[in-house]
Amino acid sequence: MTDQIKFIVEQLNKEPFKKNFNLVTFDSLEPMQLLQVLNDVLGEIDPRHNVDLREEMPDHTAKRMLGLLGILKYKPPGNPADMSLFRQGIVLGSKPVIHPVLYWLL
Repeated sequence: MTDQIKFIVEQLNKEPFKKNFNLVTFDSLEPMQLLQVLNDVLGEIDPRHNVDLREEMPDHTAKRMLGLLGILKYKPPGNPADMSLFRQGIVLGSKPVIHPVLYWLL
């Protein structure tokens, strides 16, 4: 997992993100901040995702993000029955859900 986080931090510190994270600052992000990082990455892929998450309903956020991840052919770990848990992890900004998505996207 640490190698995964190192990779994420390295990529987020490069163009076009320029986040200036280190392992500690990235790992200490609050769930909403982590979700915003994911949203920023998705916004680089599709500018329609450049949204301030504070102004968007959580269900809409999850639907929007899951829609783009589906278009990009992201396959959540686990079986299809776990999809509701994956969706809930997106809404809550859960590290075990968000980190693998960021790793895959970057």
